[in-house]
Amino acid sequence: MFTFTNTTQFRHHKLWLAFTFCVVALAICLAFMFGNAKESAVISGLDIVGEGSIAFLTLAWMLAALASRPPGKVTSLLTVGLGFFLFSVSLDFLDEFFHYPDAAYWISMIESYPAAVGMVVMTAALYQWHLEQRALNLQLRRREWDFRDHDAIDPITQLYRAEYWKAQINKLQQSGKSAVIAIIDINNFSLFNQKHGYTEGDRYLHDIAQLVIMNLRQQDLACRYAGDRFAILMPDVSPMQADVILNDIKVSIQHLAFRHSQNANAIYTTARSTQVSLLSNQRLATVLNTMLSKLERAHDSAA
Repeated sequence: MFTFTNTTQFRHHKLWLAFTFCVVALAICLAFMFGNAKESAVISGLDIVGEGSIAFLTLAWMLAALASRPPGKVTSLLTVGLGFFLFSVSLDFLDEFFHYPDAAYWISMIESYPAAVGMVVMTAALYQWHLEQRALNLQLRRREWDFRDHDAIDPITQLYRAEYWKAQINKLQQSGKSAVIAIIDINNFSLFNQKHGYTEGDRYLHDIAQLVIMNLRQQDLACRYAGDRFAILMPDVSPMQADVILNDIKVSIQHLAFRHSQNANAIYTTARSTQVSLLSNQRLATVLNTMLSKLERAHDSAA
């Protein structure tokens, strides 16, 4: 069932949402407690629009950050920095409706300083965000190899589809480079779907995809071939080295403790694989047919 909190990160940021509310409420309370309302004749509509839009957009930025980001250091720094800035711009906006007596000179001070503090904190947040994005981009390079084509990404595993994998193999063959290609097949995955449902099956495939990526080199490419099969392209690697990588992947899958959303007991599975050293004069379709037949024979033998 669709709910607002299910489509955002707000449910993880209740304290930061309360902080945002308190920042705005504090500015309003200070204006009403210590200020006197201005006469309408001296109120500037242009200033209201200009300063009001800054306050409104700052609030919108805070809510957007809380709605889209998970809990963590970057989110906390962004919220604190924007909160300080929001306090200053809110007081500045309220100045258009209130004037303060000489005894309340300190309001002018707290109207200015929090904005400066907020900018310093946001600068630190942006630097941490930069480090976070750099780490994410390194992970994407492991998925996407040399360039991105997001239309070809499988929505369940977040890996490229088989067509992309085949295109990269054709490029390698045309360049004359050596490579090992492999297909990993999850054992009895159809039974898992029947027992636990396709939603849990999709979640399981996503977790397995992460394990596959973690066990590959940066120059390797992992794609979803079809169903519960994953296709691997490993350029410039010997068959023995490729076999070590594939065994590591299968061991990782075997030890993956998957927990159903309705059951705390861990579910385990295994995988089988086949690999071929690809030559530039080989037809990919013929090689794939041989590999898939080998996987089917292995499945029949295990059954």
